[in-house]
Order: sequence, then structure tokens, then C-alpha cells
Amino acid sequence: MAENCTSEPSGDELESVLDQLTTDQIRFVVARQECATDREAARMIKVSESTVYRWPDVVKQAVALMAADGLKTAMHIRRKHLAKAMLVKVRGLDSDDERIRQSSATEIIEWEMGKAAQPLTGENGGPLIVAIGGIDPDEDI
Repeated sequence: MAENCTSEPSGDELESVLDQLTTDQIRFVVARQECATDREAARMIKVSESTVYRWPDVVKQAVALMAADGLKTAMHIRRKHLAKAMLVKVRGLDSDDERIRQSSATEIIEWEMGKAAQPLTGENGGPLIVAIGGIDPDEDI
């Protein structure tokens, strides 16, 4: 693939490249955005430099594409690990700690049903008074 600094990578291209990478390779691609060299990024994720240098060219392509569109990469990583994260939340329902069970249950319920409606109150728990169009409720009503 020839590099062209004037064109934006397509989201489909980035997604396709990321689908070809292992977890360690994705970790490297993310770390590489913060590091000046491949060596530094390899050390950051505790992978040997020789391993990084043996990886296929698609890893270098992912580094370049991520530099152009880090948000797409973050969304890809989130989607890839969503099921695992959800299992952690569901396991929280069986925790020995009541606070963890309650927190997990609340989050799961709110994801599905939304948050419970919260009453609007003003100062000291009284009714909420809103001035509309310059009308002062204390003076004009």
C-alpha cells in the first residue's frame, strides 16, 4: 500500500487491518502512538524487540492508520472486548460483597431500562422555580 498523506484512511480499511492483529499487536499499536520508536513501544508492553521486528507489515500499517484515526481504533478495541467486560459485570451479581452486587445490578438494569426519573427540586428541597423569558416568578406572578 502506497502512503498518501493527503487522503484519510477509510474506517473499513482500519477495521480490516485491526481484525488481523493479535491482542499483543494491538497493544503495541496503541503504545506506539505514545513512543518515538518501536523499541520503546515494545518495552512499554513488555514484548521483546525481536518479536516486534518479526511481526508482519500489517502491524506497521495499523500504526500508520491509527495515527490518522485513533478513535476508530479505540472503538474497535471496545467492541472486541465488550462480551468479556459484560461477563465481568454479570459475575459481579454473584459477589460476596453486597455493594458490588448492588452496583452490578444497578448498572445492568440502567443499561437496559434507563435511569429512574429524578425529581427536580430547588433550594432546600423545595419546588424548582424557573424564570422564563425574563419573568421573575417572585415579582411578576
